[in-house]
Amino acid sequence: MQDQLQTTRTFLRMAWLYRWAGLSAAVLSCALGWTVVLLIPDQYEVSAKLYLDSRSMLRPLLRGIAFDSSTLEDTAALLGRTLLTRPNLEEVARRTDLDLGTHSPEDFDRLITGLAQSIKVSGTTRDNIYEISFRHPVPRTAKAVVDELLNRFMESALGDTRQETASTRKFLDTQIASYEQRLASAEERLKDFKQRNLGVMPGAQGGYFERLETARSQWHEAQLQLQEATRSRDQLHQQLGGSPATSTSPGSAEDPELAALDLRIADLHKRIDDLLLNFTDRHPDVIGMRKLLDDFGAKRSALVAAIAKRPPTAVASPVSAADPYRAQLQVEAIQAGAQVAALEARVAAHASRVSELEKKVGTVPEVEAELARLNRDYDVNKKQYDELLLRREQALMSQEAEQSQEDVKVKIIDPPRLPLLPVGPNRLLLASVVLVLGLGLGGGLCVGLSQLNPRVIDVPDVREMTGLPVLGAISLTAGPQHRQQRRYELLAFGAGLFGIVLVYAAQVTLFLLDINLHGRLQHVLGALT
Repeated sequence: MQDQLQTTRTFLRMAWLYRWAGLSAAVLSCALGWTVVLLIPDQYEVSAKLYLDSRSMLRPLLRGIAFDSSTLEDTAALLGRTLLTRPNLEEVARRTDLDLGTHSPEDFDRLITGLAQSIKVSGTTRDNIYEISFRHPVPRTAKAVVDELLNRFMESALGDTRQETASTRKFLDTQIASYEQRLASAEERLKDFKQRNLGVMPGAQGGYFERLETARSQWHEAQLQLQEATRSRDQLHQQLGGSPATSTSPGSAEDPELAALDLRIADLHKRIDDLLLNFTDRHPDVIGMRKLLDDFGAKRSALVAAIAKRPPTAVASPVSAADPYRAQLQVEAIQAGAQVAALEARVAAHASRVSELEKKVGTVPEVEAELARLNRDYDVNKKQYDELLLRREQALMSQEAEQSQEDVKVKIIDPPRLPLLPVGPNRLLLASVVLVLGLGLGGGLCVGLSQLNPRVIDVPDVREMTGLPVLGAISLTAGPQHRQQRRYELLAFGAGLFGIVLVYAAQVTLFLLDINLHGRLQHVLGALT
């Protein structure tokens, strides 16, 4: 502990040897610093407060019907981001004549950078109140900048949304016209394709393989029905063969074979009429049945001619006419024959249809695949076209809602005012900082010089320097004249320090009394120059 105290004492005594250099440095630095502080231009601050009002009846009413393009968050983001963009700041500088003080692109660039740093935008989304503030040495310039920023923001908030909506509508109209052309082209291709492949187009019954399987199933079912009807007809003929025959005249209209042909022809006409309700004349079933109808017509004509050439016979015997059982069998046999003929026509039609479908096994799937591709293209274009129409209507309704009542209103609750008193710089704080730095610089200079040029101060320094034992020391005895000179030096040094503190105290007093030292110094410098 004793060694540390001795070291500190030696350190301070060595620094004390350079006290005048330190005092001079402190006086010069404080004087220079306080002069700079007084020469710093006054800063006048102008601010304006905005209130973003999002209370609107249209927003809940139009939810889900129109686009909500003007939300409170979007307007706040516009205030925070787009207001301080470089193009916007350049326009503000030109409109407020700040660019007149620049003489080169570098000066103008520094001006814009300074504007971006000086303009402050603050606020909270809780109360929706935002503040724009700006500081400048000239009060009117500061107010002009804030006014211009407010104008720019109002123009952006009220005009950009409408301009964006108009651009959106223009884009949607262009896209709708484009998709309308695509849709018309797709419809034309689909129509031409259906006309070229009219007989092989898939219908309501499904695709090609489904229709082929259905045709085969119907063909086999008709064959089974034909076998059943043929057996029933043969049994009826066997029963008639064991009964007394009934003779008829050769030209009688009651001829069983002719009656069976007439029933077949009538049934074919009925079936063709039923098919034409769902299909065209080119359908395979219709074509097959008409061929059978032509064949049956030729057979009937030949049978009528043969009956006309037969010799007349006796009318039915009394026994035959009086036999109702045989007459009933004859009627059933005629009906059975007609049913067999109809089933034969159906089997032939189904066979023809199956054969025709099997011939198209390599063509119809390609047609169906091409049709599916065309339908897919058409559906995609149609879906996009309908979606674009819906979006355009929503955009139109949104624009009309914005024109009738703004969704987010911007209200200026505290307009900018011309400031009378400066808000900066804080010269009291700067003067205090200059005092501390000046005294610190003086003390630091003393310490630095003492370390660069060390002196022997006490006996321990000699012992430490030489490494030899010190046997004794001779003290210096100051005379009256030396003590008087020493006293004057101490008074002068104290007066120097006191003068620094006194000048600082005078500045603090003048600042507290609101005496504008800066203005008076500027006036003096202006008179001198």
